[in-house]
Amino acid sequence: MELQQSPIYAKYIESLGWTILRVDGVQMFYKKIPLTGGLLKIQRPKKLPKITDLVQQYRIKTVAIEPHPTQDISTYKRWCTSLGKYCRVVRSSYQPTKTLFIDVTAAEEEIFSRFTEAKRRAVRKAVKNGVTVEESGDIRNLIKIKNKSSGAFGFITTFGVGRFWPIMAPVHATVLLAYTNTHKLVGGILLVFWGKTAYYWIAGATKHGKKLFAPTLLVWEALKTAKRRGMNRFDFVGVWDDRKPAAHHDWLGFTKFKEGFGGKPFYYPLF
Repeated sequence: MELQQSPIYAKYIESLGWTILRVDGVQMFYKKIPLTGGLLKIQRPKKLPKITDLVQQYRIKTVAIEPHPTQDISTYKRWCTSLGKYCRVVRSSYQPTKTLFIDVTAAEEEIFSRFTEAKRRAVRKAVKNGVTVEESGDIRNLIKIKNKSSGAFGFITTFGVGRFWPIMAPVHATVLLAYTNTHKLVGGILLVFWGKTAYYWIAGATKHGKKLFAPTLLVWEALKTAKRRGMNRFDFVGVWDDRKPAAHHDWLGFTKFKEGFGGKPFYYPLF
């Protein structure tokens, strides 16, 4: 089961003010939007639910759907057409269309060997610079570092994290924090675990932390943590999609960063 179709994820979305609807075993998220009508969000359903009656009942004007990776795209097109007279169907912008997966079933030495030479060197430099990484149960430190690293509107990037954390942790989430040798916080990662996948959910670092190569060491420690947790793969949760070159140009920087760890690209369907 995909994380977005899990009961625990539904609990989080419900905490943000959405209504959980289920049809044909598919979990959907509904919100009433003043003046413009209702919004229905469907993420990675293995099958497409019959929602014509539901669309009319809730006066839904927009259905934002993210295709499941195994679903034939022609099926989605027919489904969208069937709803066209009732509402607008768009591809969900809540989830990326491309990501990178790293296999963490191999030995640590092999995982590390798949890094580019620059990334292996960066890990060693971070250690030499005195950076250490600790697992933490305090989400507030990560929120603080993420807000700081994201600039004036950093708080937008951590919206909902305070509610997400107590629902997911400690079984399905953990925080890794990077410190200098004077114990100054310079970076962090929120890792989420579901099924056999570890998700690189949120990450941030200060300018000083980046100079010390803390983000690279954090990813290496996150990969090892995922392996210790019994995960099979590590999901970077989104990179720039070369099929849509005009979109998300601001993702190019962190995409290049993520590509250095030896992951394989995975594409979700477009329609």
